[in-house]
Amino acid sequence: MTTLLTNARLIDPEGLTETPGALVVADGKIAEVLTQPVENTDTFPAGKVIDCGGKCLAPGIVDLGVKVGEPGERHKESFRSAGLAAAAGGVTTIIARPDTATCID
Repeated sequence: MTTLLTNARLIDPEGLTETPGALVVADGKIAEVLTQPVENTDTFPAGKVIDCGGKCLAPGIVDLGVKVGEPGERHKESFRSAGLAAAAGGVTTIIARPDTATCID
C-alpha cells in the first residue's frame, strides 16, 4: 500500500533544514521525498492521502535521559509502558539514566 503524507514540514536534522513538502511511503518504507507542494492529490496513485496540516515530519527522536520506575513507583511504570508512551510521542529510542531504579545491567 502507498501512502502520501502531504502539507508537512520536513525536518532534516543532518542537513539542519526545515522544508515544506510531502512524503510518499510504500510498503512501510520512504519511497520519495517531495519538496514541492502536491496541488492535486486526486491524481496521485496513493492508497491513502494524509494531510499533515503543516505539522513536523521528522526522523524518530532519541531521548537520552529517561527515568523509568521511580523508587517505590514501579507499579505505575514499566519499561514496556514507558516505551509505548515514548513511541506515541514520536520517540523511537529511549536511553535509561544510570540512576534508574532498578539499575539495568
